[in-house]
Amino acid sequence: MDDGTGLVHTAPGFGADDFVVGMKYKLPIFSPIDEHGCFTDEVPEYEGVYYDDANKMITKRMTENGSLLKLDFFTHSYPHDWRTKKPVIFRATPQWFASIDKFRPQLLSELEKVSFIPDWGKTRLYNMIRDRGDWVISRQRAWGVPLPIFYAENGEPIMTKEIIDHVADLFGKYGSNVWFERDAKDLLPEGYTNPASPNGKFTKETDIMDVWFDSGTAHAGVAKLRDNLQFPADLVLEGSDQYRGWFNSLLITSVAAFGVAPYKAILSQGFTLDKNGVKMSKSLGNVIAPSDIERQFGAEIIRLWVASVDSSSDVAVSVDSFKQVSETYRKIRNTLRFMLANTTDFDPKADGVAYEDLRPEDKYIAVKLNDLVKDLHDEYDAYDFADVTKNVVRFITNELSTFYLDFAKDVVYIDPEDSHSRRSMQTVIYDAVVKIAKLMTPILPHTMEQVWEYLKEPEEFVQLAEMPEVEDLADADEIEKDWSAFMDFRDDVLKSLEVARADKLIGKSLEAKVTVYPSEDLKKTFDKINSNFGQLLIVSQFEISTDAAPANADKYEDASLLVEKADGEVCQRCRMIKTDVGDDSNFPTFCARCAKIVTEEYPQTIEEGFEG
Repeated sequence: MDDGTGLVHTAPGFGADDFVVGMKYKLPIFSPIDEHGCFTDEVPEYEGVYYDDANKMITKRMTENGSLLKLDFFTHSYPHDWRTKKPVIFRATPQWFASIDKFRPQLLSELEKVSFIPDWGKTRLYNMIRDRGDWVISRQRAWGVPLPIFYAENGEPIMTKEIIDHVADLFGKYGSNVWFERDAKDLLPEGYTNPASPNGKFTKETDIMDVWFDSGTAHAGVAKLRDNLQFPADLVLEGSDQYRGWFNSLLITSVAAFGVAPYKAILSQGFTLDKNGVKMSKSLGNVIAPSDIERQFGAEIIRLWVASVDSSSDVAVSVDSFKQVSETYRKIRNTLRFMLANTTDFDPKADGVAYEDLRPEDKYIAVKLNDLVKDLHDEYDAYDFADVTKNVVRFITNELSTFYLDFAKDVVYIDPEDSHSRRSMQTVIYDAVVKIAKLMTPILPHTMEQVWEYLKEPEEFVQLAEMPEVEDLADADEIEKDWSAFMDFRDDVLKSLEVARADKLIGKSLEAKVTVYPSEDLKKTFDKINSNFGQLLIVSQFEISTDAAPANADKYEDASLLVEKADGEVCQRCRMIKTDVGDDSNFPTFCARCAKIVTEEYPQTIEEGFEG
């Protein structure tokens, strides 16, 4: 920078000659305060006096000479040091600056090529680069990465490519501490001379480099100079405060040195606030220590909470937040545990059923599972972890727990071990466990590794397995359409069962007989699905009638429903109420279905007189 008060130098080692560094020697701002807060000799009458003490002295003098019109005090906002909490004063001091003026258009052009998550990040960083002034790259600290600048005897700064390269070689061999360990003459190239130092005496800069300049060159050391890593990086991830910090400095130094942005995408996240929305701070005592949460709930609960919130903005958190998430975690864990328990005798290679041979209800869940895989691929690609978690929990709750696995007991517990119905259902259950384990291992690594131990998969660890691929399942759209209509009908049945339960007509749903008087469209849906609807609805008896609906039937958009007490007795094996209980004299407490299964599967029970 050159405003008539200092010198301008190009920054050696950078590819862009437009990236210039300069130092102001004559300060255009009158600043007669030293680093201790005392007046300098520029104000002789108060030289060496602490500024706050001088305020009182100046007020007294003005009162005595009659120049003070009025003295009053008022409370207002004033900057305080974040660590000591004491008020700060501002001083103008000589500093090193870097200017981006000449390549600002290139910086803004490179930003247009970067993807931002969330989208508003692009506008934020773009405006910062567009409006930013010169970059103060020097700091007055005791230790850090030094500014590799020397001074001649006349005070002239010396920055040449030869010297910078020599110092860089020393840093590479001995580390940056060599700057503090050696004298200036021992840091310069052997035999170096300069007309501005006729006596061969040099001094070195004592300021260190701004840490953002230091960390902003990480792209060079981490990716650019390593053959096994990609440059530009696919993604940079940090807190939303880094638009002014790291995201900014990475971009400037990379474009200056290499002409390109160092990242293809930026993902920024917010910060945790306390339950009242106040920033967490040790001094305020409102911090929740992750170690405390881990001891109380476990590390997986913390991971699940982080993945379940909108991390693009600040998020309030309390212990109650983790209690709620722990319930979600328990739902995931218990559902997977149930699924594993019901596939212990299932070998996917020997017992697996091909998709085209699955039962209708099993095909439906396979299609919904495939939808989940597709959705999660898209959400992971967009770093939308909240939707990843939400959709997995939704699938586990809606498709599995409250529907598929609810009536599964009547198949996996009751049907013959190697029956098509049981193996068909186990195929889908097992496949769902495998895919959920793979999909959720980035969020719940320990839990999914536990699940993986019980699966018969070739990879030793779930983290070594590839994410499941989206499959092209035949007639998927038609299957979803038909089953969507059935699920709407199921909602109507559940409402009628609840009314019957409230009226004390039935207790459990298995005590019910449901007669449906369907519309033509619903009748077509039943015909296309062609399944055991009583089993799907968990009622003992289900009948589709072509008669006119009686007056006492519940009326819905696509059907009328009549709920009655089921006829017959309770089968002691399947727990359904059937009219054929006891038809087989060998099993007087079994329905005909269960008696047949036991006879064929366990013929020895007849000889032993087994009755239930």
